[in-house]
Amino acid sequence: MSDRLEQFRREGENFRDLSFATISGAAANGAIVHYRAMPKTEKRLTPGSLYLVDSGAQYLDGTTDVTRTVAIGTPDPEMKDRFTRVLKGHIALATCRFPTGTTGSQLDALARLALWQVGLDFDHGTGHGVGSYLNVHEGPQRISKLPNTSRCCLA
Repeated sequence: MSDRLEQFRREGENFRDLSFATISGAAANGAIVHYRAMPKTEKRLTPGSLYLVDSGAQYLDGTTDVTRTVAIGTPDPEMKDRFTRVLKGHIALATCRFPTGTTGSQLDALARLALWQVGLDFDHGTGHGVGSYLNVHEGPQRISKLPNTSRCCLA
């Protein structure tokens, strides 16, 4: 799957290279942070499972880092619940009006609240800066549980 995605990207006129190795995980592998598909561990896309792809590329006009989770077949009630809770976190962040000086670690709680309400969490950052031809996870800005003293500059 990741090879095909790279092939599509390479067809773009402004494509220069991948911005990081693609993370492509089906079923339980999708929950492994920074999983790399290997012949011995990869899982097939099967109905009733989830597929996660995290990929990006360097282009002359910018750098991308795109993460998507896709239900294969019809999602079960637990999948729908988790998806909805994560979506609520994204909406909370997108609609939050916060004062100058607020840190990413303070904002991170908004993204996790709907999950925390039922005793769930995820062991990964929520968001980060994206550099151009540098480190795709460029900082110092980030939204994460990790303490962060860098201030968000927009209110």
